[in-house]
Amino acid sequence: MRHLLPAAVIVCALAPAAYAQTAASGPVTGTITDAQGQPLVGATVVLNPGNIGTATDRNGAFSLAAPAGSYTATVSYLGYKMASQAITVANGGTATLNASLAQDPLLMDGVVVTGNFNPQSKLESATAVTTLNARQIQTRVSRGTADLLMAVPGFRVNSDGGEAANSVSARGLPANAESGFGFLQLMEDGLPLLEVGGLTFAKSDIHMRVDETLDRLEVLRGGSAGIQANNAPGGIINFLSKTGTTAQIGGTVKLTGGDQGFYSDRTGFDQLLGLQRIDANVGGPIKGTPLRFNIGGFYRKDDGTRYMGFPMNQGGQVKANVTYNLKNGYVRLYGKCLNDRVAYLTSIPYRNLNNPEQIPGGPDLRRGTMYSEHQRYQNIPNPFNNGQGRLQRDLADGQHSRYKSISSEVFFELGNGFTLQNNSRLLDANLSTDGVYDLTPPIPGVENGLVRSLLEGFRPLGANGFELRYADNGTLVASGSYDRTTRAITQTGGNFNFNGNGLVNIAGIFPDDKPATNAINKLQLGKTLGGHRLSAGWYASRYTIKERLSYNQVVQEVANRPRLLNLTLTSAPATALNGAPLQVTQNGFLSYSFGTAGGLLANTDGTTQINSLFFGDEWKVSDKLNLDLGLRYEASHNFGRAGKSAQIVNLDPRFPFLNSAANPTGANGGLDGDYTTRYDNTYLQNTGAFRSWDFLFQTVNASVGANYKLDPRTAVYARYSNSGVAPTNDQWAFGSDPSDPTGNTTIRGAIQRVQQAEIGVKASTDRLGLGLTTFYSRNDDIPFTIQQVNPAGGFTLNRQRGSVQSSGVEAEITFQPVAGLTLRGIGTVQTARIVEFKQLNETGQLVSIAGNRLEDTPDFLLEGGFDYTYRGFDVFSNYRWFGERYANRRNTILLPSYGVLFGGIGYNFAGTLKGVRLSAQGSNILNALGYGDAAARNGENSAATSQAFVENKTVNPASGRTPAQAANNLIRPILPRNITLSVGYSF
Repeated sequence: MRHLLPAAVIVCALAPAAYAQTAASGPVTGTITDAQGQPLVGATVVLNPGNIGTATDRNGAFSLAAPAGSYTATVSYLGYKMASQAITVANGGTATLNASLAQDPLLMDGVVVTGNFNPQSKLESATAVTTLNARQIQTRVSRGTADLLMAVPGFRVNSDGGEAANSVSARGLPANAESGFGFLQLMEDGLPLLEVGGLTFAKSDIHMRVDETLDRLEVLRGGSAGIQANNAPGGIINFLSKTGTTAQIGGTVKLTGGDQGFYSDRTGFDQLLGLQRIDANVGGPIKGTPLRFNIGGFYRKDDGTRYMGFPMNQGGQVKANVTYNLKNGYVRLYGKCLNDRVAYLTSIPYRNLNNPEQIPGGPDLRRGTMYSEHQRYQNIPNPFNNGQGRLQRDLADGQHSRYKSISSEVFFELGNGFTLQNNSRLLDANLSTDGVYDLTPPIPGVENGLVRSLLEGFRPLGANGFELRYADNGTLVASGSYDRTTRAITQTGGNFNFNGNGLVNIAGIFPDDKPATNAINKLQLGKTLGGHRLSAGWYASRYTIKERLSYNQVVQEVANRPRLLNLTLTSAPATALNGAPLQVTQNGFLSYSFGTAGGLLANTDGTTQINSLFFGDEWKVSDKLNLDLGLRYEASHNFGRAGKSAQIVNLDPRFPFLNSAANPTGANGGLDGDYTTRYDNTYLQNTGAFRSWDFLFQTVNASVGANYKLDPRTAVYARYSNSGVAPTNDQWAFGSDPSDPTGNTTIRGAIQRVQQAEIGVKASTDRLGLGLTTFYSRNDDIPFTIQQVNPAGGFTLNRQRGSVQSSGVEAEITFQPVAGLTLRGIGTVQTARIVEFKQLNETGQLVSIAGNRLEDTPDFLLEGGFDYTYRGFDVFSNYRWFGERYANRRNTILLPSYGVLFGGIGYNFAGTLKGVRLSAQGSNILNALGYGDAAARNGENSAATSQAFVENKTVNPASGRTPAQAANNLIRPILPRNITLSVGYSF
C-alpha cells in the first residue's frame, strides 16, 4: 500500500484550489430528441470555443449560458450519431438549438476510453471495440456478466454456471470452464475488479453484477490490450458507471418478478414470488456546488431456474460516486459494496456421450440439479483444524462474494499540452464457495459398481452383505447378502434398481475460503506535441490471496434434487471383522478430507507485486491517417507459501495383519483410529510445514497500429501485437513439484507469449453500421492442466505446455431499413487448433494431439436480431447460434450445435404516467437444450472417452445401444427458459 501513496500525493497536490464559473451574457436553450421525437435524457450539448457544456433533463430540454459570440454546438448521446450546428449568441438575447439525432447502433461516433491512451471515437481508433449503452445492455436479456458478453464478436462464452462464475475466451485463446476469463482483464471504471482473473472456484465475474448503475460497456478485443492492462492480451472488458451527468437530479426505480416460482415447491399466489428484485439509481448535480453524484444498486431473492429446494441467488450491492468538477479537470471518488450469494451450477448425469439424453429416473436436462435441500447443511470434522471440532457449511451460500472497494479518478489539464490522470483502487474481496462438484461418471450402485467393488475388497475380512439407506432419514434403499464363495449378491430388501436406474454419483463437497486484498494505482502523463499525443506512465498492483480448501466426497443417488446415501457392509462371525459392521459412509460422506489420489487440503498465502512502465504515441499523420505505438514493461514479483499435508496415520490394533513392508499403514484407522469407519481412514491434515516460493517474471509487450479514414464515415485499420503472460497465484499455490519427494519445491512456470495480428474495416452511414475484422493469434508455452485418471481411481492434475494457433473473422453489422427499426448481426468464424502438445492416452503412451480442435471452442458463433421502437412501444429479439464443439482436448466427445432465442417488449407511458415503463423479457424462450461442457473431470486418458470406445459400433442386444450410446457421464446444460416482468419509474 505504501508504494502507491506517493503517486496519490503528487496528484492531489496538483488539484486547483478553486472552482471557476464562466461569466455569461446570453442563454442557449433547446430540446434534443431521437428521430421519432422522443426526448433523449442526458444528451450532452457543448459549445466551442470555450468548451461550455450541459446535459438534457428528463424532457430532453437544456439551458446554458454563454458569452455573446459565434459557436459550433456539438450534440452527442451514446447510441446516436453526433450532430453539429453553428449558432450565434447575442448579448442579452436567447439562442435556440433543437436537434434530432439519428441512431448509431454500433456507437461508431461514441468516444471510447478503453484500449486507448486518450479517448477516441471508434472510427478513429486502430482497435476492435464493441460498445453497449444502457439500453442495449437491457435488450441483451443477460442473466449475468458473462451472458452480456455474448454481444461481443470473437468471444466464446460459457454462461451455464449461473449468474456468475462463468468463463469467457477471446479469439480462440485457450480457456475452459475452469479457467474463467482467460487472457482477459475484467474492469470496472478503468481498473481491474481483481488483478488476477482465473483462480480456483473464483472467476472474475464473481465480483461483478449488472444493474441500473451501469452507463455503458466497452470491450476491446486483442489489439492494444496487452499494453493497457496486465496479463490481458486477449482483451479488456470495462464496465463504466453512471456519474450523474444529467442537467438535474434524476433516476430510476424498478421492480422485477419472474416465473421461477412456478418451477419450485411454491403453490398458489406464492408462485409469483420466485424472483423478487428491486433496482434503483439516482444521480445528478448538487445544486449550488461543482459536485455531481450517482448512487444505486439492487437487491434480489431468486429461487432460480433450476430449483434446489432453497434459494439459488440472494443478495445485492450498493455503488456510489461523486465528482468534483474543476476548471481544468475533475476529481471523482467511487465506492462499492457487494454482498451476494449465487449458486455455482455444476454438471448433471446424462446418457449417450455424443447425443445427450436424460438418464431414466435421473435429473431433467433442462431444469434438473444435483443440489437439494436433503444435502444443504454440511457438518463435517473441521479439515482446517486437523479434524478437531466441526465445520458447518450451507450449500445455499453458494459462491458468497463480500466485495468492498474505494476508488479514485483524477484528471487535470496542466497547460502547454500536458495532461495528468491517476486512477487508484483499494479493495477487499472475500469469497467463500460451497457447492456440489462433479467428479467421475455415475456408476451402478450395487452390481458391477460401488457395492460389489467394496464387498470384493473386504471379502477377505468377512464382508457378507450390505445396506444402502438415505442419509437424511434412514429409509432403506437396498440391501443384500453376499455369498463369499460364489460371490453372488442376492437382494434382501429395497430395490437394486432404485430410481429406475440403480446408479450412484460420487460427487465432491469442496468448502473453500478465498479472501483477497488488492491495491492498484495507474499514473499517466500525457503531452500533445504537434500531431503526436505522447503518453507515459506507471502501473502498480499488489494483491494477496489466501485460501483454505478441502476435498471431500459424498455418495448421491442419480435423481433430481438427490439424497445422500449411507452404505454399511455387514460381516460374518468368526472372521476378521467378527460380525461387526463396516461403515463405508457417514451422513452420506464417503471420504472426509480425502488423501487418496486427487485429494487436496490447501492452506496457502500468496502475494504478487506488479510494476509496469508503459509508453504510447498516437500520431495524427493527417486528417485521414493515424498511427500508434505502445510499449509496456512488466515485472511481476511473486512470493508466498503453501501448507504441506499428509494422511493421519492412526493404526487400528485389531488388524495388525493388514500392515506389511509394502504397505506399513494398511490398518490405518485415520481420524478416529477405527479401521471399520472407512469415511475418515485417508484423512488429510496439515503437517505444520510449508512449501514456499519467490519468483520474479519480466516481460516486454509491444503493439503497433494504423487507422486510415477512407471518408468521414469509413475507416480501415491494421494492428500487430506481441505480449507476455506471466504465471499467477494458483500455479504456485497448487504447483508442488511431483519429482521432489520432500514436497519443498514449487514449479516455477514460464511466461506465455501471445502474438496477434488483425486487419479490419469500420463504417457508419445513415442506415448501415459495420465492423469487420480478420484476426490471427498464436499462443506458446500454455500451461495446459491435464486431468489424468489414476489406476487405483481418482485423478491427478498435471500441467504440460503446448501451443495453440487461431485465425478467423468476426463481424458486427446493423441496418436501419426504416425509422425505428434496427436489424443486427454478430458473427465469429474461427479455427482454433492445437499445434503442439502431447498427453497420455488410455494405454499410458505419450501421444501428440497436434491438429486437434481446442476444447470448448466452436468454429461458428452467430447471432441475428432486431429492435423496433414506435412512439412509446419497443420490441426486440435476438437469436444466438452456437456451433458444435468438442468437450475434450483429444476430440472424442462432440457436443451438438444449438440455438437460443431471447426477446422482450416494453411500453413507456406518456401524460400523467410519464416516466412509468412496463416490460417483459424472455431468456431461452424456446427452452432449447444446449451444453457448455461435458466429462470435464473424466481425465484425458480415460478409456471411457477414448477414440476406440467412442467409435466402437458393437450393439448390445439387450439395450440396442453401442458402448458410447449406453455410457453415462456428466454434462452442464445451458439455463432453461425464464420470463421476467418489470415495472419501473424514471424521474
